[in-house]
Formats: sequence, C-alpha cells, structure tokens
Amino acid sequence: MRLKDRVALVTGSSRGIGAEIARRLAADGARLVLHARSSPEKVEQVAAQIRAAGGTADIVFGDLETGDAPVRIVREAFAFHGALDMLINNAGGGGGGRVHELDLERIDRSLATNLRAVILATSEFARLTQSQHGRVVLISSGAATHPAFGSTIYAAAKAGAEAFMRSAAQELGERGITLNSVAPGPTVTEMLTNSQSQEGRSWGDTAKRWAALRRLGRPDDIADIVAFLCSDDARWLTGTTIPANGGMVTTASNIIAYAH
Repeated sequence: MRLKDRVALVTGSSRGIGAEIARRLAADGARLVLHARSSPEKVEQVAAQIRAAGGTADIVFGDLETGDAPVRIVREAFAFHGALDMLINNAGGGGGGRVHELDLERIDRSLATNLRAVILATSEFARLTQSQHGRVVLISSGAATHPAFGSTIYAAAKAGAEAFMRSAAQELGERGITLNSVAPGPTVTEMLTNSQSQEGRSWGDTAKRWAALRRLGRPDDIADIVAFLCSDDARWLTGTTIPANGGMVTTASNIIAYAH
C-alpha cells in the first residue's frame, strides 16, 4: 500500500467527492482524518466504512467559513497522530449568482470557503508538518479558467486558490512538499443531480455531451487522481492543475443555450 501509515486530512469528506477521496486514500494505507461542518451521521458513516475495511478514521468538525476554524481543524487533525502528511482541500461550493445579484454576504461566504480556508489550512499544514512526503491537493473547478455563467465569485475564488497553490509550491518545494490542484468537470454528486436549467433540463444530461468520453465524471475518477498526486509516483509534479474532465470542451453557444 503506497500510502501506508501516512496521515491525511480531507476537508468536506462526509459525502460526494470528498468521501470517495477519503475511502481511496484509506485503501492505499493512509490514516484518515475526516472533516464535516455538521451532520455527524453522514461523516460517521464514511468513517465506519473505512474502519470496516481495516482502515483508521478520525473526525474533526468545524465551519470553514468561520474565523480561524481552518487553522483549528488542521491542528486537531495533526493531534490525532502527532503527524500530518497530506492535506486535501476539498470543501467548497456556494456563492452562486449573477453579477448584479451579488451582495456582501454572498461574496464573503464564497471567498471564505473557497479561498480563505484554503490559505489558512495550507499555511497551518506547512507550519506543522515534518513529513518528507508532504502533499497538498486542492479540489478546484473548471470555472477557475473557463467562463462560468452565474458563477462569477465562485470562479474568482477558485482561480485565486489555484494561484495561491502555484506560488506556495515555489516556497515549500525545498522541503519536499508538493502542492497541486485537480479541476473536475461535471461529476455525479447530489449537487449535480439536483441541478436543472430554467426549462427543467438536467445539467448532467447536457454536460456529458461536451466530454470526449461522453459521460459524466464519477467521484472515484477524481479520487484516483488525488491518490496519485499524494503518492511518491507524483514526486515530480508540483504547482500544477490537472483538468479531470474527460476531455470536456465547451463553447459559448452551448453554455449560453443551456443557461437560457
């Protein structure tokens, strides 16, 4: 098992992509620290699955939008084993709305979750870890580099987080710590399943036609890439973003057609 005995914190790991990343890292031998904002039932289920498979899973709780909660969460994760080798900045979302709909509260929430929390958690990880195999992975979004109708502040936050990761990679590289981002395309999660256009069309049914592989992503597609980035096989990759989107190509015409 290529991650045997290494310790990983995965933020937002009670469901969806985060839960699948946690299960995959545990399968590779990592000791997991799961995180959830609330709803202990869901994250406890993920922890129970990992333990039932012979793995180790602890849990921390906290709202990443609030004050220095990301710092506390990383410290608590470190305290379980006196070590932290991997930080997966998975938690994100929120902050949608067209430009004329944005207000201070919506802007602050999106920046706090998708950008500030990444900065604070990564900074604390860098202070605490003594790992010779340090890994930080950001779950970003295609919106960081491609126009995203109705997602301006979310796109700005994800782009900022990617920029932070690239620059931090330059500073932490001499310590053997790598920092990379993964930008999923449309992936089958509760959020995607529940989304519809104004005419009631499924976002997923539309989006899968834009991918070269002609399907939507699955959480395990993303988890496999994260597991690779956390392993020694990815030791020569840092400061980069992997577009995990099945070869998705979108055009202005199909984006606008869907949005309207």
